[in-house]
Amino acid sequence: MVYTEHVPVLANEVVHCLVKRPSGIYIDGTAGSGGHSRKILEAMSPDGLLIMLDIDEEAISYLKNKFTDPRVRIFNASYVDIPHLVGELEICGKIDGILLDLGISTHQVYEPTRGFSFMRNGPLDMRFSREMHTISAYDVVNTYDKEQLIEIFRKYGEEPHAEEIASAIVERRKFHPIQTTEELANLVSEIVNETRKHPATRVFQAIRIYVNDEFKNIREGIKGAISVLRKGGRLGVITYHSLEDKLVKRVFAEYKHKSVARVIKKHGVRPSWEEKQRNRKSRSAILRVIEKR
Repeated sequence: MVYTEHVPVLANEVVHCLVKRPSGIYIDGTAGSGGHSRKILEAMSPDGLLIMLDIDEEAISYLKNKFTDPRVRIFNASYVDIPHLVGELEICGKIDGILLDLGISTHQVYEPTRGFSFMRNGPLDMRFSREMHTISAYDVVNTYDKEQLIEIFRKYGEEPHAEEIASAIVERRKFHPIQTTEELANLVSEIVNETRKHPATRVFQAIRIYVNDEFKNIREGIKGAISVLRKGGRLGVITYHSLEDKLVKRVFAEYKHKSVARVIKKHGVRPSWEEKQRNRKSRSAILRVIEKR
């Protein structure tokens, strides 16, 4: 399988905001194909340390082949596991910067067998890790009742046609299981009249967030990351849609209110016009940074 590299969003801004001590210890908690990690390494001195994590087993295989720099250590783990990992490495409270790039990676989108995209037909899956997550998109679509589906589509996708889509899914699967991304996307397209973006965008987003328990992980991930930072250390989180961004802002505000940390750049950092032209994915991206007191 060819691993598709991910173009890092806001890469220069990440380095500018996070890498304050070139000899420090940094964590890329969502390493993917290593785009942000490469930029961070360029800004680090020879005695720095970069820890790269990813929950996706395919990403880890790719990273271990690509990164042989002695300053790098690579682990197959979720960013939620950061406190446990740094505890084992005996570096808790010594971390200078942590990055969490929340979105879906280019490889996950372009690899049909992962079942993330309505643009490429494949089995309904959507799990970031097939080993760590037991419930797949197939399970949700084919076994959850109508009310459960409505709740998922509304809560995680803000889908205004949630009830009609859920009803159509329940009716369709009476005859045969909905097995592929194309089948689900076509069913949603029969109901949703959307021209600005693909009609199935919100439904696919909602199922993916639910399957991977993303919102719980974001909250726990931020909490754990802040706990291991040194005083003056920074956490950067890149979001791609309003639900993610609202959650990150809310958690950051809680830590600010407790005087545990201060928010850097109240309104976040957004891509330049030039980056938005080069990389469409960057258009909705916001980098939010918080510094531990």
